[in-house]
Amino acid sequence: VTMKSVRIKGDIDLLSKNSLSILISQDGLSYSIYDIDDKKVQALVSMQFDVNKADEIRKFIEDEGLKDAQFENINVVYATRNVTIVPDAIFDENSAESIYALNRKISPDDEIRYSRLPKSQTVIVFAIEKETSSLLDELFTRYNLYPQSYPLIETGLTKTKISEKPNRQRMLVQVFENFFEILVIDKGQIVNYNTYNYKSANDILYFIVNCFEQLGLSPEECEVAFSGFIEQDSLTVIHLKKFIRTVYFESINRDYKYFFRFQEFSPHYFYNFLNINQ
Repeated sequence: VTMKSVRIKGDIDLLSKNSLSILISQDGLSYSIYDIDDKKVQALVSMQFDVNKADEIRKFIEDEGLKDAQFENINVVYATRNVTIVPDAIFDENSAESIYALNRKISPDDEIRYSRLPKSQTVIVFAIEKETSSLLDELFTRYNLYPQSYPLIETGLTKTKISEKPNRQRMLVQVFENFFEILVIDKGQIVNYNTYNYKSANDILYFIVNCFEQLGLSPEECEVAFSGFIEQDSLTVIHLKKFIRTVYFESINRDYKYFFRFQEFSPHYFYNFLNINQ
């Protein structure tokens, strides 16, 4: 699975309040530009890395003219399997590293960061490569850094609470190039969150089915929603539909307006990334 190459760009009004969002994943980089006053997503551009990640990020940001002075705010979403989630009530920012180390080994090449999730009242502690972190500091004087799980969890909880069946069991699956994450919501609360490495569609299928069994989820009642870098004809989805009643792909967020060319690609690919604007 690879990131989609996309270039959709409307007329950007530099006099408007614009927000820049950047997604850094294992094999690629994407950015979107959002007109805050008009609530309109005006651009989505992505590319795949070829050789040196840091050099390619720097060149891409410079070539696209993404200087921080022209943006009201900058959100960077960093996709990593190396995350740990803890309740906000027991989190102490001075012990972020020791909390992370309870579940993950800290690499000397990584630095540990954290992000507070207000809607779920949790904190995600995550690792980012020091080289990437230094590069972001060099490119932007100010930016907000989030793990990819931030918009998945916050949007997932919000969408569940305002849905017709807020108490329904929901499993949200977000897929990246070499890992994916599963979030399970029941009665409006997080009951499970984890990340998994995978090499094939069967791996994803196995972990989803295992999650259903371990948590005692109902194939009749629990719906499964996919987002991220997964095709609609994926074998994972085809096989899953044989025994899970409700399986679907996330659709476009109606809270925003979009430049008309957004209809050219499946909205689930960048669904959670674009929702960072909320």
